[in-house]
Amino acid sequence: MTDPFAVSVTVAELADAGIEEFRRGAPQAAHDLFERAARAAEPHPELAGQHLQILVNLATTAAHLGDHPAAITILRRTLDAPGADPALRPAILLNLSQSLLETGAYEEAEAVLTECHALATAALPHPGARGPDAESVPAASATGATAPLPGPGERHIPVGDTLADAAGSPQWPGAAATAAGPYGVPGTGPAAPDPPSGAAELLMSCLVALSTVAIQREDWPRAEQLTAEALEVVTRIRPDLVGRPLMNVAALALATGRYEPAEDFAEAALAACEAGREPAGAASVRLMLAQLYTATGRAEQAEPLLHAALAHTGPAGLTVETAVGWEQLGLLAASRGELDEAQTLYGRAQSLLRQAGATPTEAALAVRRAEVAHLAGRPAEAEELLTHAADTFAALGLGLRRAQTHLAHAALLERGGDPGQLARALDLAVPAALAIDAVRYGLAAGRQRDRWRRNVAEPALRLVFRLAARAGEALLVAHLIEVQCATTPILRENAVPPPDGPGPLGSFLDEPPPHAHAFAVAPPPRLLLTPDGDGEGDGEVALADRIALAEQRYGLPVRDTRTVPSW
Repeated sequence: MTDPFAVSVTVAELADAGIEEFRRGAPQAAHDLFERAARAAEPHPELAGQHLQILVNLATTAAHLGDHPAAITILRRTLDAPGADPALRPAILLNLSQSLLETGAYEEAEAVLTECHALATAALPHPGARGPDAESVPAASATGATAPLPGPGERHIPVGDTLADAAGSPQWPGAAATAAGPYGVPGTGPAAPDPPSGAAELLMSCLVALSTVAIQREDWPRAEQLTAEALEVVTRIRPDLVGRPLMNVAALALATGRYEPAEDFAEAALAACEAGREPAGAASVRLMLAQLYTATGRAEQAEPLLHAALAHTGPAGLTVETAVGWEQLGLLAASRGELDEAQTLYGRAQSLLRQAGATPTEAALAVRRAEVAHLAGRPAEAEELLTHAADTFAALGLGLRRAQTHLAHAALLERGGDPGQLARALDLAVPAALAIDAVRYGLAAGRQRDRWRRNVAEPALRLVFRLAARAGEALLVAHLIEVQCATTPILRENAVPPPDGPGPLGSFLDEPPPHAHAFAVAPPPRLLLTPDGDGEGDGEVALADRIALAEQRYGLPVRDTRTVPSW
């Protein structure tokens, strides 16, 4: 019969070797070692605690390599394991949330993080409690606690350090829900003035992750609240790790069309990640900056950033980030007319995303692939890809992304030049543009609403007006004009003076925070058309069918229930 103590020594040696491989940037080798250690420990009930910690490390490396379905399966198994150490549960939940977010399971990810947040909050030091060195919930994957093993000599089972303890920093979600994994190496980067408790670090990791979920779910008011709270907490507790919450602030600004503050926040995040020696975080920020430069017509600045990011993400095994880099290089190639190169890059990205189970990112890539297929003269393939993307976003509850996909579809139909497709393009574009325009009423402040209108809504509405004019839909054009004239005013806070001098984190702080001096607005009322000389139009709501379709199709409020007469 195999001696459990001898097995435990072997398991610990394999675990330590795996951690060392992970430290030196070989996640696949680390994964293989953890897998061997887990198989060795599994048959021995006496090693249940050690086996559980090995499984957490195995899931962490699986997620790091982009195998999120496998990570989810392993982490769910550890949560349900009999006799699991309660101290491990918060960190397991945090790791699980990262892979759930990548696969588009937003509701489950938020539920998991809410439980993790509650556990971390309950474990925070309180008046009369011991200080930050007191025993508390761990900041990341697991502690290295050992338990006595009954047997000859009362020997103890040695347990190797977990990945998070080895890395020395909490788990961070990326701005786009990047693969879970520890960032940073112990002894590098400045230390916080007062070491926070494990519960405090876990709490700030939860806040950053929750803000990521809100951004991915397009819940802009909640995202604004959580990103601001996460930035404040991390700045206070671990200023050396401020790059990650800054990245989420930048991602939110970019997603809502606020390009100038997005660029400032992203540059600050990049500087913070580089100062804190977080190469994975810096690579994620470079990908975001490249996306921003491409969106604002600065492709020549985007490409060097993409190559710099890929130089880290490829060797480090960061599957999703590598796929995003290839996708953006493909977009640049397509913009230069290099369709074969774009298709090759998109194919590489799709292969990685499918392997990772990154459903939302793969759906977004399908829209890019459809554009290339259309330009290459393959309209049936483009149609199939766009339908797949729109259906995927609908299943994930991402109404805004579905509307943007339908708008892209309408633009391709317009570009095709077939007059017979104009009616279909309008059927797609009008409800989508109305929904996209209405998003601004959910934004917190006038500056945000103004930038959404200028950078996101107006291009969508221009396409609709152009299609309507080409189709000879004069009445539709008239109704669109009247409906736009009846919208809620922007209410910019132009009278608010900027603070004196730049803020401590850069020029983006010259703008008042979004929650300051904000004027809440309601969606505009529905417009009752004034009857003409023949009495027609009495009681008819302008664009009633299109508004109803937009609200049903995208799940977004487009107009208030109130009505006002047009004249």
